[in-house]
Amino acid sequence: MTRALTLHDVFDADALAAALNDGYVKRQRHAELPYVIYNYTEKAQYESAWTPVTLACRGLIVDERDGGVVARPYRKFFNHDQPDAPPLDVTAPAAVTDKLDGSLGILYREPSGAVAVATRGSFASTQAVRATGVLRARYPDFTPPAGLTVLVEVIYPANRIVLDYGGLDDLVLIGAVDNATGRGHGPEAVPEWPGPVVERMPYPTLAAALAAPPRDNREGMVVHFPDTDHRVKIKYAEYVRLHRLVTGLNARMVWEAVVAGALDDIVAGLPDEFHLWVRTVAGELTATVTGRAAAVEAAYRELVAALPAGWQRRDFARLAVTHQERGCLFLRLDGKDYRPLLWQEARPAADWTPAARRTVET
Repeated sequence: MTRALTLHDVFDADALAAALNDGYVKRQRHAELPYVIYNYTEKAQYESAWTPVTLACRGLIVDERDGGVVARPYRKFFNHDQPDAPPLDVTAPAAVTDKLDGSLGILYREPSGAVAVATRGSFASTQAVRATGVLRARYPDFTPPAGLTVLVEVIYPANRIVLDYGGLDDLVLIGAVDNATGRGHGPEAVPEWPGPVVERMPYPTLAAALAAPPRDNREGMVVHFPDTDHRVKIKYAEYVRLHRLVTGLNARMVWEAVVAGALDDIVAGLPDEFHLWVRTVAGELTATVTGRAAAVEAAYRELVAALPAGWQRRDFARLAVTHQERGCLFLRLDGKDYRPLLWQEARPAADWTPAARRTVET
């Protein structure tokens, strides 16, 4: 009898423990079942902390009783032009499908045998609950093939991200994963799926897909290389532009998030192509404030060194009142935190562009 696949067949136990401890992976327990779902975090996205563990934890479902793998989705994959994408042969044989604009749904079996749907990090998200209801009401007789995790896109009007699919309210088959090996397949692996299936595109290679004209009201394409089992995304520029408009993403939003200590909150909802831009904006703003703080400290030390023994506040004021950092210097004198003032002064215009991006664009 073949031994069932366990979590630690997928990756090293110590590596998982470290990823959990360092905040790169999080887990959620099912409210009623002995299942736990592992998902990479916003911190992993923001820091590009991609390892075998974080790449695999994209909705990985495990039975806590024995560590058995219940469901194993596609590994994390990237846009074709991202630094984290694997080396690509643009002429290699490829299978290309439409990139749908919904939520990833991961089908899994409950101990009772019933089939349910989780999303990437949750058994109980709004999308997971909705998808499970659709599956059981509309496709009650569907049984996932043995040994495969079936993956769908959860699309319904209230879950609209950017694209308008009209009144579509369904689960669209996008593919499956072999639980034992982790190898991904397209929708052809689940020929008995009774619902809608993602569109297969007529491009035999990545080069052909990249050369194809963009399609209206579409996000892009997913390119799968069967020989290596690598996947990459092609995102249309118009979709990226619309997504930015819909989310209101700009430098002012990033500044507000950094000041509030809530940068992870905006990163969580952003596609991969925005992460580098957000990191660049946040990094430049932080560097500006850090540099200003260092200048304030240097100026404070210089002023104090120039004062006579036994100096008083009025002596300090006489020197500081004309200094360009006088507001921060008086706060420093009083033992107060002047960094909030620096952050307020660093507040960018909404259309501000970081220097790193300006250099690239000129």
